[in-house]
Amino acid sequence: MKKITLNLVLSLLSLVFATQINAVTHDHEGQYDMETISVDNPWVRSAPPNAPILGAFMEISNHSDGNIKLLSANTKGYKRLELHKTVFQGGMMKMIKQDFMSIPAHGKLTLKPGSWHIMMIQPKKVPREGDSVVIKLVFDNGLSKTIYAKVRKGRAMDSKKMMHHQH
Repeated sequence: MKKITLNLVLSLLSLVFATQINAVTHDHEGQYDMETISVDNPWVRSAPPNAPILGAFMEISNHSDGNIKLLSANTKGYKRLELHKTVFQGGMMKMIKQDFMSIPAHGKLTLKPGSWHIMMIQPKKVPREGDSVVIKLVFDNGLSKTIYAKVRKGRAMDSKKMMHHQH
C-alpha cells in the first residue's frame, strides 16, 4: 500500500512539475515563453499633430543562449513601421533602414534617439503625449511580443547628443 501511495504521489508531482515547465516554456498560443525576450522602457517620442514620422525606442533583452533577431514591428494607424539605425556618414547623420536588429545571447539591444530605433511612418493620427501605442514585435525564433509604448517628450540630453554628432 505504501508503494502504491508513493508511486501515486510521485506521479502527481511529476505531472505538476511537467505542467509548470510547460507553462514556463510556452505561452497560450504554443509559442516560446515571452520571457525569452523582455522589453523595458518602451516609448514613442511626442511630435506635432502634423508629423509624418515618429520614433519608437526601448531596451530589448535576450535571456536565451542563442542570438535572436528582431525582424519587424507592426501597429495599426500607420502606413508602415521600419527598423532603422542612425549612422554618421559623409559628415551627416543618416537613418538607414535595416532588415533586422540583432540581440545577442544574454545581451541587450538599446533603441534610442541617434542610434537604433523603429521608424513609424505616416500616422493616420499623431498620438498625444501620455497616450500609448500598441506595437507588435516579431522575432526570428517564432516569438512575437506586444508592447505598450508611452508617448512622451524626448529628453533634452537626447537632442544635445544629436546636435553634437551633427557638428
